[in-house]
Amino acid sequence: MNTMANFTRHYPRKAEIRYWQEKGYCLDPTPRAPSLDESWGEEEIGGLLVIEIEKIKARGFDAILIGGLTNMMAYAWFIAESRGLQVLHARGRKGTDGYVITAYSRLLSPSSLAA
Repeated sequence: MNTMANFTRHYPRKAEIRYWQEKGYCLDPTPRAPSLDESWGEEEIGGLLVIEIEKIKARGFDAILIGGLTNMMAYAWFIAESRGLQVLHARGRKGTDGYVITAYSRLLSPSSLAA
């Protein structure tokens, strides 16, 4: 089973952890996306993400789960993939039993998206 770091800012619910297990990923629930200061520039944000993703890689994870489609997640996708990590993103909705993942994607390598 692949190990996946939670590169979001929230703890996943038990149903989300089970969902990923069914897909072949053991999701570590610890939120690992860093807090950012709104005064930081893009270079500072990118530098912090490099540090955090290198920690994830050093701990032996195979993949990261990103959340939120912000500049930070775009950078995380590029940085993680360039270090050999799979990058996954889930889509879902709130249901009667809480948040339900409806689909997921393993993101392509940014380098394969040449114009």
